[in-house]
Amino acid sequence: MAKSNKELNSFFSSNKFLGSFNSYQDIPYSEIKKECCFIGRSNVGKSSLLNAVTKTKKLAKTSKTPGRTQSINVFEVNNKINIIDLPGYGFAKVSKVMRENLIALIENYIEYRTELDHVFLLIDSKVGIKNSDIDMLDFLNNCSRNFSVILTKIDKISINQADLQKNSVLSLMRNYRKTFKDIYLSETKKNNGINKIQKTIYGL
Repeated sequence: MAKSNKELNSFFSSNKFLGSFNSYQDIPYSEIKKECCFIGRSNVGKSSLLNAVTKTKKLAKTSKTPGRTQSINVFEVNNKINIIDLPGYGFAKVSKVMRENLIALIENYIEYRTELDHVFLLIDSKVGIKNSDIDMLDFLNNCSRNFSVILTKIDKISINQADLQKNSVLSLMRNYRKTFKDIYLSETKKNNGINKIQKTIYGL
């Protein structure tokens, strides 16, 4: 059933922060059995996107310091679905031990969390896909996790550059035919692409 923008915004505006957890096993039991997660390299614009989707400026804390998120942040939306904010990968300014711990936290959640239904992989459109993104794509595919790609910050590049980035991603996605579902172009200041992402999450 199609949802109007007003209905979608109302649905996502009913949300709350459930907590930060150092393991997927620490997330408290809930009647909610559907989750989607957002993941990407550090400083990809994940917190800003989450706030745009949930129509709040404060649900996810934004920071100019890459790697701020270092745990599994759980947000409940309308008592229907949990949105999971995972730490960024490619952490340049953390210790080797911390980096390994964060990678383990991310991979264990994705591989073993039974409630996880869809992964949104964020790519900075100014930067494009890096080797760390390829590693994550391979991991998602090996875990048979359905995922979509979100190109963020498209307001920072030209329309032609955005088309090139989109086509480049779609070409790469031929390697992930069984698990890749869709691609979105987004920017948070004018909410471009946000409605389509909301519709996909609502559809879960």
